[in-house]
Amino acid sequence: MTDYRQTADGDLDLTSGDLQLTESTSQHQRDLLLGEQGHIRHRPEMGIGAQEYLLAGDWEELLRRSRQVLTQDGERVERLDYDAETGEMEIIARYEED
Repeated sequence: MTDYRQTADGDLDLTSGDLQLTESTSQHQRDLLLGEQGHIRHRPEMGIGAQEYLLAGDWEELLRRSRQVLTQDGERVERLDYDAETGEMEIIARYEED
């Protein structure tokens, strides 16, 4: 999927002085993970709100909700994993049309 390039903070990347297009699957995944339900105006049912699951230490529910939302967004999820020791989440998923 192609979209406007974002910075690591989710802002539009204007470092070249103009908008840039990029493959955006990982950006969409990040937005879904960080966003709460209602955060995405045109799809208020979307959003995982990962921070709440992490604060509660509920890794299994985080993975379940992530799989559910990514699938609803049109991605085929091959692998989801969370390493509580490092705090890293592995997502191997791609949009069906890709």
